[in-house]
Amino acid sequence: MISILFLLLIAIFMYFMTTVVQNLWFLPLWFVLGIVVGFFGIVLFVLIQFPIFKYTKFSNKYKYYVCRSTSHWLIVFFLRLKIKITGKENIPNDGLLTVFANHKSYADPFIMFEIMKRPTTFTPKMSVYKAPLIGTLLKYLGAFPIDRSSDRNTARAMVDAIKVIKDGMAMAIFPEGGIKDRNDDKMVAMRAGAYRVAMKAGADLLPISIQNTTAIKYRAPFRSTKIYVVVHPVIKYEDIKHLTTLEVADKMFNIINQKLVK
Repeated sequence: MISILFLLLIAIFMYFMTTVVQNLWFLPLWFVLGIVVGFFGIVLFVLIQFPIFKYTKFSNKYKYYVCRSTSHWLIVFFLRLKIKITGKENIPNDGLLTVFANHKSYADPFIMFEIMKRPTTFTPKMSVYKAPLIGTLLKYLGAFPIDRSSDRNTARAMVDAIKVIKDGMAMAIFPEGGIKDRNDDKMVAMRAGAYRVAMKAGADLLPISIQNTTAIKYRAPFRSTKIYVVVHPVIKYEDIKHLTTLEVADKMFNIINQKLVK
């Protein structure tokens, strides 16, 4: 929807300007300006949705559709990503679910939107959550910030996150605790605490390996980047509930890294 609206805004702008200034030599300029107009038009459209987002459930399908469609627009037209997903059939359509993946790029949440077709939210770090507009949108999506400077705030966020998971939202977590070693796709850090929310909620765990996001910063937006995603079989909570969070973290670390090549 968002991509179509973007192209439509560009076409309308170019048609209008060509009608006003009847000189075909200006077409390249109208196209460039049309992209700018289209971009801000989409931003305005999303902002108009905020009242709807605010008063609807976190798992509202329309809300998630708009966010996923906006993410797809950014992936196609600005990040220029071509994503190949293997193992999509491993994503459960319902049930309590937490999703874990390696984290090497700020594009990773957009890639996660592309993977997950069921309502999904995130646990961003506090600095992202405080960003204007983005923080508000994350709040409406049921995201809960991780405040590493305050154990009390982190504990409170975890309680809220568990409630959201139990209400049917999938919770996507990047357990490395931020972007680590952008030149290596493999997970190079592991925070066992990141798995606590899954264990406390009694949720299944879905490991995902994302390959080649380390190349995005060298290629976008002028060159496309091929991204390879492997969705591993889900790990049932019942099969790991006897393990400690450190043991769960080690298990997930090995699963995610086994499909990643440096």
